[in-house]
Amino acid sequence: MSNSSESLAELQEQRDFLLNSLRDLEREHRFKDIDDQDYESLRRDYVSRAASIIKQIENSTSQSQIFSDLSVVATDAPKKRNLRRTLFTLFIVLAVAGSCGWFVAQQSGQRLAGDSLAGSIEDSTASILSRARATNFVDPKVAIELYTQVLEVDPDNVEALTYRAWLLVLISRSAGDDVKKLAFTSASSDLERAIALDPNYPDARCFLGITLFRLNDDAKGAKEQLTICSEKNPPAEVKSFVDSIVAEVDAALDN
Repeated sequence: MSNSSESLAELQEQRDFLLNSLRDLEREHRFKDIDDQDYESLRRDYVSRAASIIKQIENSTSQSQIFSDLSVVATDAPKKRNLRRTLFTLFIVLAVAGSCGWFVAQQSGQRLAGDSLAGSIEDSTASILSRARATNFVDPKVAIELYTQVLEVDPDNVEALTYRAWLLVLISRSAGDDVKKLAFTSASSDLERAIALDPNYPDARCFLGITLFRLNDDAKGAKEQLTICSEKNPPAEVKSFVDSIVAEVDAALDN
């Protein structure tokens, strides 16, 4: 193994350690095993260190393969599956180019919907979901990739469908119109599927309402989803997004 390969492997090990530490820290805080002050101090430290390491990993990885993948995907038939793959690749290119701002540094309140799966699928998805939640502090692109891994194992995972779609929406808001259209098509499809799988999961309702308004100028559809969302008592982190947009939706309906 070359020195560069060894260095990359070491960085990846450090990244995984920090992301696992973030996961453990979240669990300890949730069960009141650590006070708020220590939690915030440790979380900031882990996030800062993980962000630095992930940046080093990205800098050591060739960007040529990313653009090559984009070229290959662009020549595929416009099937729904390829549309989603194209969208993911576009977002990766945007991230590497620095043309997307990351909106999700504060968006970290994901929770599981419903009961967990059984056996090895439970172990696999639970582990990847934990990494995805922690990675939202650091790199939404990586979180999207992790949620996609979950869906490859468990296509009906409501949390992965919901939060992958939400990250796509957040990222696309600083992209061009073509990417926004792709984002709306993919995100709304995932959110509608999540709602069909679990109509009582408020997060998907909340994010679909915001998506309809931000990416499709559909104030009426947004209001319907946001109302259902509020009735279902969403978590505080999700409710904060809803509260910030309700007035805009109401104003649009009044005009």
